[in-house]
Amino acid sequence: MYLDASVIVDGALEEDARFHDYLVFEEWLNGVEEDANSHGYLTEVYTIEHDHEESDEECSCAQYLTDHHPSYIYNQGE
Repeated sequence: MYLDASVIVDGALEEDARFHDYLVFEEWLNGVEEDANSHGYLTEVYTIEHDHEESDEECSCAQYLTDHHPSYIYNQGE
């Protein structure tokens, strides 16, 4: 019932964020896209959607991803 997102810019981790509201995530993602367009570097956003309550314990949701590719890519080039 929450979403974790990581932004990778030109191969380096730029930001990790957690969202409990999809509309807030979409606004944040629009900002990531604007930043990517302004600097022109390859920007990848990885997301993990959790269907359980948030807790202090580490979960295994990432193990169940099917392709491990970014959810969003900006400035991919050719």
